[in-house]
Formats: sequence, C-alpha cells, structure tokens
Amino acid sequence: MNEIELTQELIRINSENPPGNEKEVAKFIYDYLDDLKIPGELIKIEKNRFDVVGVLGKGRGLMFNGHLDTVPAGHLKNWKFDPFSGRIEEGKIYGRGASDMKGGIAAMLTAAKKLAREKFKRKLLLVFVADEELSSKGSLYLIKKRKNLLKDIKFGVVGEPREMDIGIANKGIVQMKVNFFGKSAHGSKPELGDNAISKAAKFIQEINKLSENLKIRDPILGKGTINVGTIKGGTKINVVPDFCEVEIDRRVVPKESAQMVLSQTKKLLREFNGKAKIEITESRLPLKISKNSKIVKLLKEISNGKLVVATGYNESELYYRNCGIECVAVGPGTPETAHTANEFVKIKYLKKATTVYGNLIKKWCL
Repeated sequence: MNEIELTQELIRINSENPPGNEKEVAKFIYDYLDDLKIPGELIKIEKNRFDVVGVLGKGRGLMFNGHLDTVPAGHLKNWKFDPFSGRIEEGKIYGRGASDMKGGIAAMLTAAKKLAREKFKRKLLLVFVADEELSSKGSLYLIKKRKNLLKDIKFGVVGEPREMDIGIANKGIVQMKVNFFGKSAHGSKPELGDNAISKAAKFIQEINKLSENLKIRDPILGKGTINVGTIKGGTKINVVPDFCEVEIDRRVVPKESAQMVLSQTKKLLREFNGKAKIEITESRLPLKISKNSKIVKLLKEISNGKLVVATGYNESELYYRNCGIECVAVGPGTPETAHTANEFVKIKYLKKATTVYGNLIKKWCL
C-alpha cells in the first residue's frame, strides 16, 4: 500500500474518542510493521486502549509520533460522504481523522517502509498513541511507565495537521470547573431562594471582561484566551436552582501558569462569599522550540516549510518537558478541517509528507 491507500484503510477503522477504542487500529498498524519486519510492540493502556511502537536502529534518534484516536464524526447528515469510507474526490481523501491525523500516520509508515531495509546509524522510533483527543493517556503511559523506549530520542515529529509547515510553538491549556451553590425554592417565590444560575451568569460576565483585558503577551504566541465552554444548572423550570456548574477553557502563553489562572479566577469569585468552588481539571504548559534547533533547520532545508505557531495544544509539549525531546508539529493535514464535518487531507500534501519524512530519516538516522 502507498500513503493514499494506507490513509484510506486507517480512516475505515473507527477509533472515535469518546468512547475511546484504539484496539483495532493499533492492531492493524502492529501487523503492518510486522509484515515489514520492523520490530514492534502493542502496548495495552487499559481495556480496548492501545499504543503501538516500532523501532529501527540505535543511538540518539528520531521519533515519529501520531495519535490513533479521532474526535467523533458527529451527525452523519452533515457529511457529504460516509466519514469512514476514505472517499477520494478532487485530490482529497475525506473521512474522520483524514487530517487529524491518520494521513500523517500513513505518511510516516510509508516513509519507514521505503527505508526499513537500510542500515540505521541512529534510532528511528515510531510511536502511535491512544487518547490524545481527551486525556493523553497513551503518551503519559509511555512517559511514566515505558520511558526506556524514549531515552535515546533527541528529536520528534508529531503529525499534527500543518500542511507540512513547521509548528514550533503552541499555547498551553488550563481547564476549570466552577461550581456555584444556592438555595432551592418554588419558582413562584424566587425571593425565598438563592439562584445559583444567576450567580454563574454574573461570574461569566466578569470572566468575559477578564478575557478582554489579559495583560501578558508572548512575541510569537500572542495573548492567552478564555472560553466558557459549558454551563449546567437547575433541575426544573419552576424550581429556583441551588447548583450551577461552569466549565472554562483557558489557553495560556509563556509567563502564565495554572497558579496564576487559579488566582485570577478566585479573585472574581470572592463576591460570592464562599458559595462557589473552583477545580482545575486539566493543566498543560505552552511550548516553544527555538527556530535555531537542529530539527527545525533540518526540516526547513528538506521541505522549505514556513515556521508556524498554534493556538491549540498538542502532545509535543509532553515529550519535550518530560523527556527532553525537541518536538515539532509537521503533518499533511489541513488545520481548518480537523474536528469538522467533511474532514479531508489533500493528496499533494500526503505525498509531500512521505517525501519529507523519508528525507528526514535519511538525514538523521542513516
């Protein structure tokens, strides 16, 4: 199979997350590596959740990394074609995960296939992980429990959709739940109760003002952002709600931290006299790789791609922060189509990815 056919095959294996079930797609890749006689391992994270790794060579090597899970396809009526068909139309392969990032994985595997019989002077590590779209269980499992696999790796390429530009920076993320408490009463006598939704509404107004007035700005990533993503409260229309939960997605830049975000939010909550509680549910740091890094220079030489930054988070940061691996995000997908109906990858970028990945292996590993 070439990179086009392989992308189609991977799309046809449903690995939506949630619910989270990468077993079938991981097994497919494991068998693919086995057919190429590339030593591989299928690593169980939990029930139906698997990572798969392949290794060629030894020494200060290179990691290709991609995630096996996709976001859900959503309402099928919004798709022009079956999201699990891998349909080709006008130079594009359509399907859930085509851009983010089964196309990137296919290109990585195809590049490795073409060079698998060569003599490697440095390690090539292929790492395909579960659960990137929710909690990074796959990457965190490797970092915490199988770090030996990563110890000789100097550089990494994560196949995030960039149309083969070179992603050297991304914002971090702090996600919070804020719970508001009140007192229930009959809806016809609201004065006897204490409306938790009204408190949440006031808080949302204040958090939106804060969003407009964030002070810290990074030279390349700009300012952080705040998004109120969900609000849940009340039990019935004619009952004064005694509880309301607000979930907030905060994107952070260097010099911002989870502690700073927590302090900012607590300051806004003080007027609620203890009848609100905040919890940080996710916290990841921003990432910046120097434009003078060896991996960046190699990729610029090979691909002539532009240096770009991302507002969204990706797992490059985990490998850099925990393992010292300088990771960049370089994949064939189109960023604007990731997570959308009618997601696609352009075949011209898919072919370019195979060539660029192959040349990078030659430059660093052969």
